[in-house]
Amino acid sequence: MNEIKEEFLRLKNWIYSNLECVDRSKYSYIQNYIYFAHYPIFSFAESVIMLCEKGKPKVAKVLLRTLFEVHIDVIYHQLGNKNQRLALSARRVFDERITILREIIDLIKKCPNLESQDPKNLFSKKYLTEAIFEQEERRNAVVKGNPSMEKIKKVHLFEKAKACDDEQLQNTEPGHFGKMYSLIYRQLSPVSHLNGEGLDEFMEEGENGKIVFTDADSGEFLASQAIKICIAFAKDLYGNQLLTEERTDSLVNLEQMLQTLPD
Repeated sequence: MNEIKEEFLRLKNWIYSNLECVDRSKYSYIQNYIYFAHYPIFSFAESVIMLCEKGKPKVAKVLLRTLFEVHIDVIYHQLGNKNQRLALSARRVFDERITILREIIDLIKKCPNLESQDPKNLFSKKYLTEAIFEQEERRNAVVKGNPSMEKIKKVHLFEKAKACDDEQLQNTEPGHFGKMYSLIYRQLSPVSHLNGEGLDEFMEEGENGKIVFTDADSGEFLASQAIKICIAFAKDLYGNQLLTEERTDSLVNLEQMLQTLPD
């Protein structure tokens, strides 16, 4: 696993250096979206590896869950009407921001003691009113450029996974993304939310019936899954012409090395 980690870091650094000085003014919307995703995706994967090395694989599941989500998102946005899907996601961001700001205004009305007189403070009515106006303007600009999407509701992750499977993408088995979705929400969600089932993951029954708290888990498996997502994303960088050089040896080597690990 140490050799795999070193090869992963070489791939990460190679991609960072090759995308560092790009001219994004020539990029399409989808290219910019994928460009902005490259740093956090590799950062999250590296963090998963570090947590597993430190004996915290259960905590690493929280980050791995996010990596699975963004992997489905990245694939989904490359299929069908790319610009509309990106615009829909942008609209959702503004919708959620507006909802949060309005919730704070309602909270201030209910609990006046929380209101701030500082116009730069989040709990200032003046700040909130101006912030909502700004977000609504941005939202309206997105909708104006894509008027037909106003009737489209939020697309949930399971719908995105289904859409990816419906495309029958090359080199993916039928149901690949649906399986990935089930893995996220049936196996990784409890520990991410620390609900009853998630709390139970940290407990084992020891000798004499005593409860033992533990972080033990399959760290090697989690780290390899995070790296596999980065490999898929690196191929997206090539497929969308963000990387135009010959495929780096690190990408080829990583794929071969991961094949030696058990599923």
